[in-house]
Amino acid sequence: MRCSKTTIPRDRMIDPLAAEWGQVPGEGIAMAATPLANQPSAYIKATRDPETIGKVRNLLVQAAHDGRDIFLRLSWEDASENRTITDNNVFPDGCGILLPLNGGEAPIEEMGSRTAAVNAWFWYAASEAPAARNTIARGLGTTEFTARSAVEARAAWGHGAWAMVFARPLAVLEQMDETVQLAPGTSVKVGFAVWEGSNGERAGVKSFSKEWRELALEA
Repeated sequence: MRCSKTTIPRDRMIDPLAAEWGQVPGEGIAMAATPLANQPSAYIKATRDPETIGKVRNLLVQAAHDGRDIFLRLSWEDASENRTITDNNVFPDGCGILLPLNGGEAPIEEMGSRTAAVNAWFWYAASEAPAARNTIARGLGTTEFTARSAVEARAAWGHGAWAMVFARPLAVLEQMDETVQLAPGTSVKVGFAVWEGSNGERAGVKSFSKEWRELALEA
């Protein structure tokens, strides 16, 4: 997957509906349901039908950087806009990006391991702030939110689909141990996740990309 070098202004790149995103190549990602056996909650294992998990099966990803910031635009079909918890089985929509923290061979299905941590950027539609959450995980059920997050998020829903953009400085030197450092001319493994709130998806119940993709940042 290519992360193109761009000269488009930042205020346009962070807008998920900006016409300029039409200039950025995209790649379709096949999504799958997270395995029920991998759910850390005994309640989820006992009450969820595995056939109903992972409603979103196709995700379009576009990536670009301007030498300072990286922008990742995720878009997917979703017939309903879910921004709040409205019932015991309806939750906010959301999406996330997963990266091995130190370039290791972290298992994507298990959110890393004790010896190979992963860094994830999470956005939920319930959030009013432009910031996305930055997290670290070392295996199933170990996700920890960091006190700071350099990740910005903007999202829009309409015509039965979500479009959202993650934006972050390529390097975040003050969080060397808490987030992946990026640079033009390098590559990083990346994975994706989507939560369909109207399908009762939250926490470990989601759609995800089953294999790491190589994201190459154009020099």
